Amino acid sequence: MKEINCNIIKDILPLYVDGVVSDDTKEMVEEHLEHCEECKKEVKLMKQEIFIPAEKEAPLIKGFKKKLRNKKLIISGLSIILTGLILFGVFSFSFHHNKVVPYEESLIKIETQDDDMLVSHYYGVSYYSVAATHPITLKIDGKEKNVIFLYYTETFAKSHTRKLINQEETRDERRFIFPLDKKENVDAIYYADFDAREIFEKENNWDTLLENAVLIWEK
Repeated sequence: MKEINCNIIKDILPLYVDGVVSDDTKEMVEEHLEHCEECKKEVKLMKQEIFIPAEKEAPLIKGFKKKLRNKKLIISGLSIILTGLILFGVFSFSFHHNKVVPYEESLIKIETQDDDMLVSHYYGVSYYSVAATHPITLKIDGKEKNVIFLYYTETFAKSHTRKLINQEETRDERRFIFPLDKKENVDAIYYADFDAREIFEKENNWDTLLENAVLIWEK
């Protein structure tokens, strides 16, 4: 067979190393390699794996991994904080954002106990809080009367009197009775939303509440 020029063989070597040449070409290249040391070296170099020495690779990879790990920790930390804030917000809204319970005759009743104490009896499922004033002397229809203002609030979750875990527990009616004052000290009780601090700042003027208050009990 005619001797093939090394330049031609070197052009073919990449295909030969990758194993994509025909059988005839493969045979031709191998015959050439039997007596050509230079081409043998070329083939050997092509078959060697290129690698980065460990001592050069480590600092680069180590730094990258450290940055990646720190970034993941920061993202995880922020996610936990954000989730916590959302849950806290939902909890706060559900259990502490309260509104006034609209008055209904069947829901809130003024009753008298055996010791002549007036009490407010709540017949609903639950409420969040109750607010009531001491008897306040106001002039109504030309007469001075001792008046109590009262209102209840509820939240989205409607607690403190509701048993959230065990709904089947027997209702303790004492939780729904709020003492007001002796019957002899009170002439009328009104249901109205009020802010005692705001009224105090306005020269303690309770008369303005009467405009929107509901009379729920009168002597």
